[in-house]
Amino acid sequence: MSMTATSLTPALILRELAKMSVSEVEGVMGKLQVITAVKKGALKPTEARLLKVINATLPATERLNYRKLTTKRKNGTLTPVEHRELLRLSDEVETLHARRMQSVVKLAALRKVTVPEMMKRLGLPRLPPVHV
Repeated sequence: MSMTATSLTPALILRELAKMSVSEVEGVMGKLQVITAVKKGALKPTEARLLKVINATLPATERLNYRKLTTKRKNGTLTPVEHRELLRLSDEVETLHARRMQSVVKLAALRKVTVPEMMKRLGLPRLPPVHV
């Protein structure tokens, strides 16, 4: 069923959200917070673009597939075809993470705070210390 903007109602949106997984709903909530902040004028468009990159994830079907494949890898039941797919998905996850961190650095600079402080404000996990 195709929905146009005029056929969407808050009740319909909430019904559709109720069908989603917790992680999908959390992703939508993060995006709604950004939209709300921009509309209230509390967030500049540049910051909104950075937050969009920071909150980006794999599509739900790929996240589920990634989890299944990592479980199979841990159990030692991964086929060669599945292994190639897991490598492809892992590359996508790493690319998303690299883009996320670049955006965190840029947002921290815009807000004149340190990267660890920005990560704390965004509720992102701390990076482990690097030992050289």
